[in-house]
Amino acid sequence: MPDASKLSTASGQLGPICAITGKPLKFSEAIVLDDEYVCWEAYVEVTGAAPSTEGKDVGGLKLG
Repeated sequence: MPDASKLSTASGQLGPICAITGKPLKFSEAIVLDDEYVCWEAYVEVTGAAPSTEGKDVGGLKLG
């Protein structure tokens, strides 16, 4: 069970707070690093990891 002091509902869902940046996350976007939840940006900064593929923009999607 996660420590309640490290949780937030700021993203509209209950989720962890990034241990490095303090950014509120959803559990689906959190990455576990050394027993802490971190965001993608913090993970890349700490580990030096990078995506193995290039992303691409997909047009035609309308949100909201």
